[in-house]
This record gives sequence, structure tokens and C-alpha cells, in this order.
Amino acid sequence: MYTVSSPRITYSSEFRNSANPFRDKFGGIADDNWKDVWLTTETCSNIQGIEFPTIPEQQLQSQIHGSSSWQISMGEAFAFYEFVKSSGALDGAKCFLDFGCGWGRMTRPFMRDFDLGKIYGFEPNALHAIIARSLNPYFTVFTGGFSPDGSIPKDWFDLVVGWSIFSHLSEKSLKEWLTEICSVLRPGGHAVFTTWGIRFLKRLQGEQALLDAGQEIHWYSKQCLDGVGNISKRIADYENGDFIWFTNTDSTEYGEAFLGEKALNRFVSELDLPMEVTTFDATSLAQDVFILRKRQW
Repeated sequence: MYTVSSPRITYSSEFRNSANPFRDKFGGIADDNWKDVWLTTETCSNIQGIEFPTIPEQQLQSQIHGSSSWQISMGEAFAFYEFVKSSGALDGAKCFLDFGCGWGRMTRPFMRDFDLGKIYGFEPNALHAIIARSLNPYFTVFTGGFSPDGSIPKDWFDLVVGWSIFSHLSEKSLKEWLTEICSVLRPGGHAVFTTWGIRFLKRLQGEQALLDAGQEIHWYSKQCLDGVGNISKRIADYENGDFIWFTNTDSTEYGEAFLGEKALNRFVSELDLPMEVTTFDATSLAQDVFILRKRQW
């Protein structure tokens, strides 16, 4: 069970007179120092007179992203942020959406880059959406269906990001959300998402060997192996350009997804989306990451 507390935010004159006091106070510091500020929020929420968002219970962190360590949580968020920033996708962006935002972890590094009124999250899990709002009242959280239902404004966002979302969607769900993401982006806008790739498939192959030898492996790997089937065939199919998805549950929407560059380009073409894949990176982050740009008409 999760408890939802009222936000401990004191609105000073800085918030009445500024579009973003976080940018005013911390916009000029290096990214590493900005990361240190967020790490400090684990034990001190008021920094230089600015009340920062609070952090979720450790149980929720573990459930959503596998770790209750604030150091790891923010380290992963900032690695993603720095990748997005270095790619140029952040340049000139005015309106931001964290798609599948969970409790709002990936939003936090971006909080000095946009007016606070232009920072949004979308979370289909209603409880997680409530928690995200309670922890961070500085951004707006939409909630809606696990399939697109029009809850997200069209042609609204310059930058849409999503960490570990397309690493779980079935092909049907993936295509629906690719189409929806295209519709909510403004022309020239970027979408940056992560997905599972060959690295994780080969890790599972190695852990299957350990399991067969009677050794213990990570619980998540064991869960994946329960649904993967023939792991060698999965790897061969992925390398052949196929989209790989499996699950060990009855869900037809949510499981483990492995989306390579060939499959992504094929889906964009099949859906006739006015988008292009500008980046597909399989080494820089813990998951593979791709960037889509909506074409200008």
C-alpha cells in the first residue's frame, strides 16, 4: 500500500514572479552540479530557498524501476537527460512531455529547461499519476487509457521522452502509441525513447546457462526467461530485423519488447508516419535509445 501526502510546497514571491525559479537559481550551473542538487533532495528538500519535489517511497521505486537507491534513480535519469541534451533534441524546445512518467523520475532533470507551465507527464496508471502529482506539483500530469484515447493534446509538444516504455509494448500497442506520439508532436519536434535490444537478449542467454547450472540469477531475468521460449532463436530473429515481444502473463499489451532499428523503420513506414529515425544508439545507455523527428510540412 502506498501513502500519498500533501505537497510540502511554500509558494514564495519567486514563484509568483517567475516562469521557472529552478531555472533562475540553477540554470547557470553545470549538469554535474545540477545532478548533485537533485541527489541532495533525498535528505534536504529546500535548497537555496526553493522547495524541491519530494521523493517516493522506496517500495514504489523498486516496483517501477527496480531500485530503491536514490543515487541510482537519479544517476539513470541524468544519464538519459544528458543523452537527450547532447543529441540536440532539447534545443529550442518549449513544451515537454514525459510519456509513461510513473512517479515522475525522468521529468526532474528537465525542470530547469522549460517554463513550469510547459512541463507535462502522461501516466495511464491512475494511482501512479496521483502519486506523481503529489510528489511534484510543479508539473501537470495527464492520465488516460493504456491505449490511446485522446487524453494527450494534439500538436502540442516539442519534446516527448519515455524511459523503458517501448521496452514493454506489444506490436499492436507499439504501433498505436507511435501513431499517437506523432500526433501530439509539433512539426520539427522530437521523441526520445528507450527499448530493450540485443544486449539484454544476450544477457538472458548467459543467465539461462547459469540457471541451467543450478546458479541463482536476478529475479527479473528469471521472470523474462519464463516467457522467452527459445532464446537462441529470439536472438537470431532480432538480428534478422524482426520485432521481438513475449510475456509470461495473460497480457496482450505488456511484456518484454526488443525493438531494433530495422523494425522501427519498418513500422514508421508501414504506418505512413511523417517521422524519421534520426538516431538509434545501442551502447550509450542501459537500454537502447532511439530518436524520432516529426517532419516539417
